[in-house]
Amino acid sequence: MRTPAQQQRARAPQRALAALLFAGCAALAGAAPYVPASDATVLERVPARSELERLAPLRAAVAARPADLEAALALATGYVGIGRRESDPRFIAYAESALLPWLAQPSPPERALVLQATALQYLHQFDAALALLDRALSREPLDGQAWLTRASLLELRGDYAAAHRACARLVRSADEFTALTCLASVAGRSGQLAASYAALRASGGPDPRLPAPLRAWRLSVLAEMAERLGDDRAAEAHLEEARRAAGDDPYVKASYADLLLRTGRPREVLALLAGNESQDPLLLRLAIAAKRLGTGAQADHLAQLYEERLRAAERDRDYTHQREQALYLLDVRDDPRGAVEVARRDWATQREPADVRVYARAAAQARAADDEAALARWLAQSHYEDRTLGTPLDPGAQGAAQERR
Repeated sequence: MRTPAQQQRARAPQRALAALLFAGCAALAGAAPYVPASDATVLERVPARSELERLAPLRAAVAARPADLEAALALATGYVGIGRRESDPRFIAYAESALLPWLAQPSPPERALVLQATALQYLHQFDAALALLDRALSREPLDGQAWLTRASLLELRGDYAAAHRACARLVRSADEFTALTCLASVAGRSGQLAASYAALRASGGPDPRLPAPLRAWRLSVLAEMAERLGDDRAAEAHLEEARRAAGDDPYVKASYADLLLRTGRPREVLALLAGNESQDPLLLRLAIAAKRLGTGAQADHLAQLYEERLRAAERDRDYTHQREQALYLLDVRDDPRGAVEVARRDWATQREPADVRVYARAAAQARAADDEAALARWLAQSHYEDRTLGTPLDPGAQGAAQERR
């Protein structure tokens, strides 16, 4: 029988999923200045002051009671949440600062290790994050939050066998909803896409009593599966429901924008992401949509703004968002050769569906035979399926061609 502490940790994924899973060039100095159509046009937004104000009592509590672990964890979690929503690594640094006194102890609290691993995951320091999770799980083998974070990291890297083992541990350390979603997601990326999608749909819709981030996670998994199966209508329905559950979650918005861009609906992207220029991944989708619409000064303005963000990240030695950089080079700068070089570096680190697609598109447009061959080998070995690839790299297309012969 689990102790009360173990039961509390088993419920942790429901409380903190938003921090875990919704979890990237020549200058345009000659571009014409962008003049908004009206004074009501929003050029950029900063984190809502109310969000920071809500953390003020926690900051005061941490300052007044440095030995209060719960206050430190709550403050760090709040900062991680803002950092994710705003795509702003400064708030991840604030979270790490709140955790530092606890991590500096000879035997850091297990929950501080897990939360620091979450921060490192956001910063794409995956090896360091996994090492911290190993330390945490050696001390608390039934920490559901730690197992879910570990599964997410391993799935992101394309290590599906290890990710499946981590998901399986959730059967004992978390709830059925979380364990089933985790297992179906991994199975769906490793040769069981149609069956996993059907099983997850048959398990019923998310209970409205569950935390919104948890419901949005399952809906996002379903949307990803439907899209890779070639059912864009179902994928869009899942994403619409995820948006209703998650509100302004940037992961859901970026996924939705990518679907709209892939299906030739850039005008809807501008409407979907209006006012999200402060978030780099969403700014990029706006720039791509504006370019495809040929909106002139607006397209130049958004491209220049994103270019400036890239240069600032490079000055800060921040190379974590290489997927977005590859997309920018491919879809805004029309530089497939530059894009495939960046996508190749990104591929060495992470292999999410979006990484697969940008690498495949860049390799095809750059006619990079070696990269196309490397992708084809990985697809065959992993049994990954994605009908949106639209090239001979797609195992489904290969199978159909073989049958015709």
